[in-house]
Parts: sequence; C-alpha cells; structure tokens
Amino acid sequence: MVDVEEFKKGIRERVSQDYGIEFLGHNFDKIVNLLTDEKTETIYQWIQMIFENNPKPIYVKSKKTYKQWPVSKLLTFRYPFSINNTEYRILFVKVKNEIYIEFHLGDHKYYDKVRKDLFVKESEL
Repeated sequence: MVDVEEFKKGIRERVSQDYGIEFLGHNFDKIVNLLTDEKTETIYQWIQMIFENNPKPIYVKSKKTYKQWPVSKLLTFRYPFSINNTEYRILFVKVKNEIYIEFHLGDHKYYDKVRKDLFVKESEL
C-alpha cells in the first residue's frame, strides 16, 4: 500500500519545484492506496520520461478551450495500467509555456470524461 502524500511528493520531485501540480481524479486516494511499490516506481519513471521528451504528447488542434487555456496549448500524456483486473488511466496535462500541470488518476469512466473535456479523440490515443 502506497501513502497518498508520499506518492504526490514523489511526483512533485520528478516534475520540478517550479510547477504547480493539481492532483485530480475520482477515487484518487483509493487508487493510490492500491498501487504496489513496483507500479509506483514505474509511474515515477514515466513522469521522468515525459520531461526527457519521451513519450510524445497528444496534441489537439482546436480553438476550443479547456478551463482558461486553448486546447491547442495543452500537452497531454496518457498512461494506462491495471490493478486486480481493473483498468486505470493517468492523464498528465501540461500547459505549454506555463507552470501548471494536472495529474489525473481514475478508472476508465473518469478517464473518458476528462478525455472528452480535453477534446482528445479515442483514435488519437
């Protein structure tokens, strides 16, 4: 079982102290508590890879807005994983040239809602 605050701290350390990170998600704490140390380390490595430009983000060319930003300014990264045969997703959303990041963690239903809010098509994933 992984401690929620330690998990968030681990994400912040890998991102940078300069960024404001908002942790969002339906049952976020419950899902983090289900993570093993091995899965947690894999997520941390994935976060580090984002800042090394691998994997590539999902870009959406649109003039629509998400919160106060044009969708075209968002860099969205997706990480799927499963625990006990239940599928979960992380959506890591960074605003270009801003110091704001969203870290979404949830089940497929939550993920699908956020994906639609971000105007990301299923085919782009």
